Amino acid sequence: MPEKRRSKYDIYADIIEVIVKKGLCSLTRISYGANLPVDRAKETLNFLVAHGFVRETTVGGHRKYRTTKWGLEYLETFKRMQRFFAALKEPVTIRMPEVVLPGRITTGYKDLDGMLFGGIPENYSVVLTAPSCDEKDLLVKRFLEAGPREGQVTFYVTTEAGGVEDLVEKFQSSFFLFVCNPRADVMIKSGPNVFKLKGVENLTDISIALTSAFRRFDELLRGPRRACVGIVSDVLLQHHAVTTRRWLTGLIPDLRSKGFTTLAVMNPQMHPSEEVHAILGLFEGEISIYEKESEKGLEKFLKIRKMYNQRYLESKLPLRKEKMKT
Repeated sequence: MPEKRRSKYDIYADIIEVIVKKGLCSLTRISYGANLPVDRAKETLNFLVAHGFVRETTVGGHRKYRTTKWGLEYLETFKRMQRFFAALKEPVTIRMPEVVLPGRITTGYKDLDGMLFGGIPENYSVVLTAPSCDEKDLLVKRFLEAGPREGQVTFYVTTEAGGVEDLVEKFQSSFFLFVCNPRADVMIKSGPNVFKLKGVENLTDISIALTSAFRRFDELLRGPRRACVGIVSDVLLQHHAVTTRRWLTGLIPDLRSKGFTTLAVMNPQMHPSEEVHAILGLFEGEISIYEKESEKGLEKFLKIRKMYNQRYLESKLPLRKEKMKT
């Protein structure tokens, strides 16, 4: 079921809310945060500026936007009215399709698989954009656990080893852990499927470790393989967009050539919008976890923002930690 079309008043509120959260805001950041094309965002911003909801200023030769008191009052009133209207509505249930298309890799989370008609397309590279939250960690954990359960070789590149110790111990021939942390030795026991690296400073070392692991896994384990690259934000903070793009441009095709479907993880709130956009363009798909005010307060939702040349549901899915754990 497609997501309900936003009214112009919804869009005004979304833009003002992005500016409130980010402070002094550029057009690009507003466009991304409000999920609008740049030309549409600019047109709407001009309207809001003309009516006194937003103020335009110049900083360092660049146009920036900030919310006025009038804009804050509009946002507060809009949210209050949303809560009133929501109280009059019947609860809405999103029905997940039973259709499972061929060539899909389960995410480990049934509701997300339903939105993707069975899972992530094989050999695709997908980025999960999400703030630091339990729901993101649970989604990654479900993706990793589904690999050994499906008999698939699974790679996990991370700065933290918590939560996967059982997988490392139980599936030494198919689950490979790459810990990029100077304290890796005290974080997890050594093993034939554990690679300990000093950090994300030397990207060549990470690539060498992955190449070494390619030679180790049992070639009898045919079929799809999966990789979770959880260090994209760490690499981007350390090396910025140009070097990170160059590294990913080599890594993603290399994993694809070995039969891997890749899920990368990035926190867009940690980086300037131009660096975020520079990285997002490298991936065929994007799944997003984001927060939005609802009648119940601040809630987290999951949405598939793109999946190149593939079918998927465009609905937003409310996330419940209790349900994700089962």
